[in-house]
Parts: sequence; structure tokens; C-alpha cells
Amino acid sequence: MFQVLPDRETRSRANDLNLAKSMADASYQVVINAADITGHVEDITNRIVEQTELLGAVASSIKDMTEINTRIATSAHELLVGANIVTDRMSEVQAAATRSIGEAIGLIEDTATIVDRLPAIKGALDEIARAVDGFGEVARLRDRVVRRAASIAESTARNREHCEEILEDVAQLNDAELETKEDSKNVSNQCLQLSDLGAELYYTILASGVETADTPFIEVVIETAKTISAALEEALDDDEIDLETLFDEDYVQMPDIEPPKYTTRWLPLIEKLIPPICEPLSTMAPDVVLCTITDRNAYMPVNNLKFSHPPTNDPAWNATHSRYRIRHRDRISARIARSTKPFLVTVFRRRLGDRTQILKDVSSPIFIKGRLWGNVRMLILIKVENVDYILKQMDIHRAVEKMRGGDAAGIGKRTLDHGTERPEQRRDYPKKFCFHHAGRLKVIDNQDIQLFFAKDRLVFVQTEDGRQHSIRSTLSELEEKLDGSQFMRCHRNYIVNMNKIEYLTNWFNRGYLLTLRSTTKTEIPVSRVFVKHLKKYFEFD
Repeated sequence: MFQVLPDRETRSRANDLNLAKSMADASYQVVINAADITGHVEDITNRIVEQTELLGAVASSIKDMTEINTRIATSAHELLVGANIVTDRMSEVQAAATRSIGEAIGLIEDTATIVDRLPAIKGALDEIARAVDGFGEVARLRDRVVRRAASIAESTARNREHCEEILEDVAQLNDAELETKEDSKNVSNQCLQLSDLGAELYYTILASGVETADTPFIEVVIETAKTISAALEEALDDDEIDLETLFDEDYVQMPDIEPPKYTTRWLPLIEKLIPPICEPLSTMAPDVVLCTITDRNAYMPVNNLKFSHPPTNDPAWNATHSRYRIRHRDRISARIARSTKPFLVTVFRRRLGDRTQILKDVSSPIFIKGRLWGNVRMLILIKVENVDYILKQMDIHRAVEKMRGGDAAGIGKRTLDHGTERPEQRRDYPKKFCFHHAGRLKVIDNQDIQLFFAKDRLVFVQTEDGRQHSIRSTLSELEEKLDGSQFMRCHRNYIVNMNKIEYLTNWFNRGYLLTLRSTTKTEIPVSRVFVKHLKKYFEFD
């Protein structure tokens, strides 16, 4: 069996075999932790991307609603103009009718011969009288239309104002989502760097000749890579394939398959040579998940039989059971594919169907005529019994302390016990509030405060009697100072005293409108992003 030859210089630095093993275990644990954290961060980043797209759709819908409100307001205005025109026309008709009545009476008085036509004239006069009476009803209807149109215009204007506020809230939330997404990327990159450092340390220790639980897998993978190299070079010598074709990088996508599958010119040779070599190794130990190859671009032409089922119309099923002729585009696969070290041990987190696994990838490069062609990859399942292992003290601290001649037990005693429950620190909130007024400090009891609000870049406090006073503070500073069980931030411009709320009204976009108990019946909107905080104060039916 092939043995990993220790580097002479590295061996001289690892005289203490037990210490080296301890450091190997510790660095291995670092790699596992970093891989799991990276996977969680990537999940969070994906959810942030989805939420950001949803926020964009919400903002677009609100913009459409704002345009509709504008059209409603315009129609209401046009209705008012039309009502005024009708009123003017009614006045003209009424004046004409009055003139007609006067002329008819004059005709009756001046002409005796008109007597014969009195019945017709009387009928006409009756029609005019009824029309004049109808003018009063039309006028009343006109007044109702005017009042209704004015109400629509007022409600529309108010609704538009709330739409604009919500748009601003959505924009702020979207900015926060983007910042969180960027932070997640930074954390992910740092975790990947930590994983790389741990893997490099682990490689150095193993190369020094220290045997670990991974040594048998490393030896098998190295021997397998040499066997495959020899088989491919023999195919070249026998003219089964030429060097140009063997290094072909023209990946042709197969139609109507998801996730995508690809073919190459050298695929038939690989499908003939590789499965008989790699398939037996996929069952060499219970925790071995698979053993196969990828080329230098992380293209996996073949896989073990359990992952080589023909593709179906279900992409989710294919992603789990039909995992051959696929291209891996993640950073870890690319790093493994380009490695020229004798072996590489990498740990990463993988989601396969409804399962999430922590896997150890043991790989070794395949060289053809001195050129890197690809690598053999063996995936081994890592069983994590305790999900809180990230919080445990790393064994690396004990190894380092041994190198320094310290006491590892002492280190353990100083380690923070995360299971110890700490008593909550009680915070005393101020009971009164002071602000500058007429050269003095005016004192207001918190119970008399109705709300704090921001307007024109200033912050005001309003008492229950409706009086308002400007104060030298921001709403964010007030939010930190005030008792959260009494005061709540319900909007970017408002902090209300929850004891002063009299009514809750369902409002636009699943928000609420608070009516405060006062002579002025002040109404305060609750932005949708603050509704969840509001529901902590009240029991809703």
C-alpha cells in the first residue's frame, strides 16, 4: 500500500507525535466548523436575496397603487368641475323658465284672443313649474355629489401619503437587506478563509507522517489516481484517443434536462474505464458516500451507480439521484479540481434533497503526460452528534498550550461555560422627562406624555392636552432611553405611549391606525414593519 512520505523539514518540527495528532484533530475540527458556518451563511444570503426580490415586487405594487390613487383623485376633481358646470346650467335653465312664465302671463293680460289657447298654456306652465321644482332636487343631489367627491379626494390624498410613507419604509428595509446580504458575504468569505487555513494545517501535519483516521482513505485515493493516470495514458498509447481530444473543454449541454447535464468528446472513454475502478471503492467503508472523478474544471462525467439513475422531468429528483455529467461551479469544487498537491482533505456542507450533510472530500490529482487532467474524489460522511459543537472549546488551544509548557487543564477551567444561565440585568428607566423651556428645564411625568414625533428634522414631545414642545434628541436616542413596556416605536416618525391608545383601526397594507386618548383624538399610523411589535402589547381576537 502506498505510504505518504513525510517531508524531512516538517518531520523535524513534529517530534512530539501525540502533539501533532492533537493539532491535526484540532485543525480538522476548525475545518468542520468553518464549513458548517459557511453553509448556514449561504442559506441566509439566499433568503435575503429572495426577500429583496419580494420587497421589489411590493414596492412596484405600491407604486402602481399610488398611480391608481392619483387617477382617482383626478377623476374626483373632474367630477367636481362637472358638478359645478351642471349647477351653472341649472341656473341658466331656471332663469329661462322664469322669463317664459313672465312672457306667458304678459300674453294672457294683453291679448284677449289667447283665451282659446289657455288650456295649452296652462299645461305648459304646469310642466315648467314641475321642472322648476325638479331643480331643487337636482341641487340637493349635486350637493351630495360634491360632498362625496370631496371625501374621495381627501381619502385619496391621505392614502397616497401613506403609500409614499410605505414606499420609504420599503426602501429603508431594502437598504438594510442589502447591507445584511453584504455582511453575510463577508462572513462567508472569512469562514472560507478559515477553512482554507485549517485544511492547510491539516495537510502539513499529515504530510509530516502523522497517521490519523483519514490516512487509509488518503492512501487509497492516491493509488486510485495513479491507476487512472496509467489507464488513460495506455489508451493514448493504443490510439484509442488522442491528447487533444482527452483535454477537450467543449462541454455540450444536453437538451431538456434540469439540472443541466453535459457531454464531451472524451466522455465515451471515461464511461468505459472509470466505473470499474471507482465503483468498488464507494463501499469500502460505511461512511463513504461516493468515489468518482472530476476533470480540472470540476466537470463530473460519471458517478457511482446509486447516483447514476436516468434523469426524469423532476429537477429535484434529478439533483439527488441523477448526479453524473454535471458541472460543479462552487468555490470548493474549483479549488479541489485545480489542486496539484499529492492529496487534499476538504470539509464542506452540502444540501442533498431534504438533507443537509457535512462531508469530507479526500482527493488526489490525475496527471496525463505530466499535465493535470483532473482528480479522484472520495466523499466521506461526517456524523455530528451535537449541533452545539461550534460553541465548544477548540482542542487547538490545548495543543498550543502544551507547546508553551502550560497546563491544558487550567485553560479548560477558564473556558466560558455556555450552559450557565446568567441572571438578567435589571434596567432602571427614567420616570420623568426634562426639556429646555424658556431658559429653564421643564419636567413632564412619563404618564402625561402622549407621544414623541419627528417633523421637519426636529423632534417634539406631545402631552395629553395637545401641547407640543421641541426637544434636543433624536427618536433613536429616545427609543434607547424610554421604557419599552410603556413606549413603542410604531413608525419611523413616531414613538407612542401605549397607555394612551384608545382605538385600533385596520389600515392600509395590513397596518393599523392608532387613535390616542385626548381632546384632539390624534391618529398615528403603524408601519407594517412595526405591527409585530404592536401585537406584543395587545391580545387580538
